[in-house]
Amino acid sequence: MADENVTLAQDITENDYPMQHAGEEIDEILSRAGKIHYGTVEHKMTGANALMRIPLGLNFAPKQVIATLRQTDAPTPYKTFCTHVSGSGKSYYLNVCMGANNGSTVNVPTGTYYVDYIAIE
Repeated sequence: MADENVTLAQDITENDYPMQHAGEEIDEILSRAGKIHYGTVEHKMTGANALMRIPLGLNFAPKQVIATLRQTDAPTPYKTFCTHVSGSGKSYYLNVCMGANNGSTVNVPTGTYYVDYIAIE
């Protein structure tokens, strides 16, 4: 039996000013951003090392780069990856180091890693 006290949420329409205003703000941000590039870089780490530098292979000097690291191994709380983007001109890298959960540094393990990036020209 249906509950007669249920209130249905109002649908968002094109005339909803807050939503329309938010869309206009997003359009403005994108128009100022310039050209947006995105992609995935595959990197195979063949030997454990304290630092892994993954070249992003950009052919332009970006204003901003956002990059994330992923791996196909099973997740574990014992792997603490530290990442940051560095570079200048057209040479940008995702630098990856690894720390043990006790504060000491350990080597980045071998394996295949993927970097998903967004770069704004």
